[in-house]
Amino acid sequence: MEKVFKFPDVGEGIAEGEIVQWLVSVGDVVKEDQALVEMETDKAVVSLPSPFSGRVISLKGEPGEIILVGADLVTIETEPKTPSAASPKPEAPPKKEKKKDAGSVVGVLETSEKEFVLPIHQKASQERSEGEVRAIPSVRMRAKALGIDLHTLVGSGPDGRITREDVEKATRQLNPVDSTTTSVLGPVERIPFRGVRRSAAKRVSESTQKVAAVTFVDDADITKLEQVRLNKKGLAEDRGFNLTYLPFIIKSVVAGLKAYPFLNATLDEAKEEIVLKKYYNIGIAIDTPEGLMVFVLKDADQRSILDLAQEISALTEKAFSRTIALSELKGGTFTLTNYGVIGGIYGTPIINFPEVGILGLGKIEDKAVVRAGEIVIRKMLPLSLTFDHRVIYGSEAARFMNTLIEHLEDPDLMLIEGK
Repeated sequence: MEKVFKFPDVGEGIAEGEIVQWLVSVGDVVKEDQALVEMETDKAVVSLPSPFSGRVISLKGEPGEIILVGADLVTIETEPKTPSAASPKPEAPPKKEKKKDAGSVVGVLETSEKEFVLPIHQKASQERSEGEVRAIPSVRMRAKALGIDLHTLVGSGPDGRITREDVEKATRQLNPVDSTTTSVLGPVERIPFRGVRRSAAKRVSESTQKVAAVTFVDDADITKLEQVRLNKKGLAEDRGFNLTYLPFIIKSVVAGLKAYPFLNATLDEAKEEIVLKKYYNIGIAIDTPEGLMVFVLKDADQRSILDLAQEISALTEKAFSRTIALSELKGGTFTLTNYGVIGGIYGTPIINFPEVGILGLGKIEDKAVVRAGEIVIRKMLPLSLTFDHRVIYGSEAARFMNTLIEHLEDPDLMLIEGK
């Protein structure tokens, strides 16, 4: 009997995905729950398991192709056809060998030698077997399609990881003419609009079309906070991670959200209701080699500064290695974006719809400011708050920012190890 495995809804409104690579081939015998294909969906790479056992009859789509939810992916023959009358009756195999087919009109089905492991283990095994080449599956597939040997490249990503940009650059160097096309005004290069960049574009387009965005800016004096961070830095290093400013900012943001709950909300236009969230899941936007991602720190109000720092470190590594789960990219109620680590003071960050607020963090600098009538040097953090004016008044946004700054400037209001 032939059964068709369709691209399932992998969660929270995912409508489509891009095939990264097939993990099986036509003719392979697969077991229930064995991974069939890796799909890139809404910034995460997920492996889709087979819902039944059998032999692969056909695969739909090629790597790089966009597949809609509900479309056919794999056809599997779950039962061998009935032997013909002329066929000799096969000997009954021992019970422990029951999974092997002794013979039928389709021949003997050989067990696939491919073994599925979780992506993080797969990455490690690939690195061991391929001479320490570090690259995610989609980059490997792109390199294969372009004829680029990954062993010849030096990765520009974290820990020497090879990125898609490294592969594209190598292609341009090897084929400076073939990698471009000619327009009326001169040579151009066409790059597929796929993956993380495409997902991010859809989100920001939706946000700009639906949100009445306003940006409010201010500065926080974090001179005292810097001393606290340096004093507690050793505690984090002993546990194997860094203590940055982000955990302190998150706790300060949560204090502001609790004081002004309309910033921790969504707007249900269909029901004409503002939905105030009573939980605090803070999204962190980060710049990865594959593009912008936002992972979510769940229940940030119940976490200590050190707990948050540890999870930020772990999720950042997952995001860069593309082993992050969809559940770790979903469910946010408010987002932070730290463009200051790259450069820049103020900005107009785009709200991560359907949230109603996002806080942009500028470059931290020592600046001359006036305190008690005297010019002194203080460590200053520029802040840019974009909010949805349909839900939040400007006065609320300003007061939220005041509460945030109050906590940043007085670290005693925040607990370091407790909740």
